[in-house]
Formats: sequence, structure tokens, C-alpha cells
Amino acid sequence: MATRYTFGDGDLAVHRIALVARIYERTSRAFLARAAPVRPALALDLGCGPGHTTRLLADVCRPGRTLGVDASDRYLAAARTATGGDGEGIDYLRHDVTQVPLPGAPAGVIYARLVLAHLPEPLALAERWRGQLAAGGVLLLEEVEAIEAPAGVLADYERLVTALVAAEGGTMAIGPALGAALGGATVEVPVDVADAARMFGLNLATWGPDAVRRGLAGAAEVERLADGLGGMAERPPGTGTVGWVLRQVSAGPV
Repeated sequence: MATRYTFGDGDLAVHRIALVARIYERTSRAFLARAAPVRPALALDLGCGPGHTTRLLADVCRPGRTLGVDASDRYLAAARTATGGDGEGIDYLRHDVTQVPLPGAPAGVIYARLVLAHLPEPLALAERWRGQLAAGGVLLLEEVEAIEAPAGVLADYERLVTALVAAEGGTMAIGPALGAALGGATVEVPVDVADAARMFGLNLATWGPDAVRRGLAGAAEVERLADGLGGMAERPPGTGTVGWVLRQVSAGPV
């Protein structure tokens, strides 16, 4: 079972995902409330990380059982700790989400947010996930359609991370391909520049050495980006936004 994550699964990654969860909570909650069936027997959260999306899925859908699935023991430990005694009906399990059958399937809801972009053959994998749905179930996906970063450090970071994810076999902005295959709709999520810089900086601290090792950037370039992002992270709120566009897909069983 592969457990290596391009963006890491250590303390920095857990901190970054908490920030991502705060930024996307309203958008994802609205999507789930609109697209997911209420009280299915089983809801699966694939690539659950430290459990923010799992708890959100459980809160919105009220399934009989909610199962967060991830390949990282470190993430799963963080998820169990964060859920604690408030997680009645929520369980976490180690499993490679590229492999079917999925735990507990068939499921009434299968949800994955910002996961497919980092996995090989994402469109074929989405089809395999659809095959794990119960009758009347739905596969719900949220992925990046585009990131409209202003010119400068933020845009330079985006170019580098896109190249790194591609070198790892993924597609950072998988949304357009998902849309062509499965439809769905896009939603804009404006992200404060300081929050974007914090997310980017935490990521860069994790994968910067990999970018250098792969010859995608020099050490001086990574240092320049880190310094620039650090400065932007200290800006007061309201000094600018980065335009995230998410693709939200709802698909039934195959």
C-alpha cells in the first residue's frame, strides 16, 4: 500500500489541511446538502486525511455509519484523536483508495475532496468508485478546476507545484477532465491572499526539496518562493484574493 504523499502527511500537512477545511467548509457543506442523500446506511470519505471531511460528511448526511478511508496511519491517528467521543457512528480505516472493493461497499455516498488530482488514472478510478455505490447512491467529487493566482510569487508557486504534481503522476487541475467525463458544475471560492500564502508555504516546506531533486527548481528559487510566501502570510485580511474554481461532480452508479 502506497503511503507517500506529495504534500506530506506530517504535522505541517495536518496544519495545512485544517486551514483548507476552514476555507472550503461552507462550499463543501452546501454541495453535500444539495447533492447527497439523507441518512444513507453508509457514507465513505475517500482520502479522508485527518478527518475534517469525514466529520463534515457525517454532520450533513447523518448516515448510519460514516467511514473515513486513508492510506496514512499518521492521518488516521490524527483523525481519531480529533473526532474523539463526538464521533458516534464515525470510523476510520487504512485502505488504498485506488483499490476496490472499497471497505463496507456498496455505499449510499462516496465522497472525495481534492484527492483524484494526486492519483494515477483518475477518470478510470472515478468509474471504479461508481461501481462501489449502492442502488440510488451517489459519488460526490470536488476537485480544482483552476486557480487564478495573481502574477508574482503566488503564480510562480502555482507553476512549480503543477509541474511537481505532474512529475508525480497527477494532474493538479483535474476539474476540466472530470467535467468532460462526468459533467458537474463549477463554483468560485475566493481565498484571502494571506490564507493562500500560508497554505502554499506549508506545502513548499514539505515538497521543496523534491522539486530541487527533480530539477524542477533550484534551491535559490525555492528559497525565494518561501520568503515571498512568508511575507504574504503576514498581510492583514482583505488585501487581495486568489480565485479558486472548484469542479463539483455528482454521479450515480455505473
